[in-house]
Amino acid sequence: MAHRAAEQGAIQPPPASAAAAADPVRLRRRPLPAPPSSPTGAMENGLPDDPLVEIFSRLPAKPLCRFKCVSKPWRDLIAGRLRCRNFPQTLQGFIYGDGGAHDGENYGHFIDPLGKSVPLIDPSFAFLTKLLWVEKIVLLGSCNGLLLLGHRRVSDIYDSLGYIVCNPATEQWVAVPSSGWCPWPDSEDEDDEDSFTEEDVLTHLIFDPAVSPHFQLIQLWQKSYRDLAGVHTYSSETGVWRTNEGGDWKQWGLDAILNSAGCPFNGMVHVKLDDIDERRSIIVAVDGEGKTSRIIRWAENRGFPDFVGQSHGHLYCISGDIDDSDMMTELSIWVLEDYHTEEWVLKHSVSILQLFGKTSCRFDSYEVVTIHPDHDLVFFVEYEDRKLISYEMSSKEVCDVCTLGRGYGRVTPYVPYFSDLSVLENKH
Repeated sequence: MAHRAAEQGAIQPPPASAAAAADPVRLRRRPLPAPPSSPTGAMENGLPDDPLVEIFSRLPAKPLCRFKCVSKPWRDLIAGRLRCRNFPQTLQGFIYGDGGAHDGENYGHFIDPLGKSVPLIDPSFAFLTKLLWVEKIVLLGSCNGLLLLGHRRVSDIYDSLGYIVCNPATEQWVAVPSSGWCPWPDSEDEDDEDSFTEEDVLTHLIFDPAVSPHFQLIQLWQKSYRDLAGVHTYSSETGVWRTNEGGDWKQWGLDAILNSAGCPFNGMVHVKLDDIDERRSIIVAVDGEGKTSRIIRWAENRGFPDFVGQSHGHLYCISGDIDDSDMMTELSIWVLEDYHTEEWVLKHSVSILQLFGKTSCRFDSYEVVTIHPDHDLVFFVEYEDRKLISYEMSSKEVCDVCTLGRGYGRVTPYVPYFSDLSVLENKH
């Protein structure tokens, strides 16, 4: 499958001083720093590269990222592709589609928040799209350096959605067979409102190389708009799909809508469920065997939860107070300080005016892309202007990262993993 060369999202220029003075919101909006125009020597303060690499390799990801701010040579040394495999990794960019010539594809472009012109990986996944037996792939998610893609074989009928788990940094991959999910019920009428679509199957990837070299897939089957039909799981260790037919999801206790975005945390996928009519929400933790490990209640007085993610080793939730006209004026960022006692603590609040330059917005007019795993940094997309922005909690600064193309699909965060894995048996 042919793809265009990846176009980088355009880094937005800083506003004119006059405009900034007239607009206090725009005064805080500035572009992320651009890369240096020319390479800088890697030696700093008389220390050659190798001793610095040895020192940096012993640091956790969070302080390592802070050392990027010491100087341009240190930043280049830490971010250098040949050095990366020696360092613990953190968020390095985002993958998205252009929605133009490759309409419907949600990959093909890579956003480097620092504006580097050469992407860390090939976002077109040419090592996969050149496979003769693959007709179409779609990016479904990422976890600690691995990507999950759905695919169809050229010879397959519609009901054989399979998967590919790959590491784009090493171009290793492995095919995962279909779980047996069928998109349509017995009815032959594809216009039947009760018919299945691909959106009725939510598949999540779990991978933590610090715990195991194996990955797991957790697949949630929805029988209808608000009815979960089953939970299926796959392990690269056993190589087989298993079905949890116990129905323990019925204990969730909500006639609710499953949120498509799941958060891998503590070896489980955490999924948000919303009962819009009752204005109630819960967060459910499902383990690698498809069993409900925990149900985390969400108090209504904390606002409507919009996003669940993990940062600094804790579970985070971003919520907003929605009025009767479905409008919000402020977002709240909560952290689950104690996972076992379900103690949510308000970490930060930010106004819609500060984020998007308007006094209020509809709850469905923006998207929380992710929260940085090691920094107090949240990334948003406002649908109206298709602009990817970052918000830094401590400084309250809003930065324009890039403007996305029309029909860009989803924006997938990417954390690289540079080691080979035996479970990914194929390599380009």
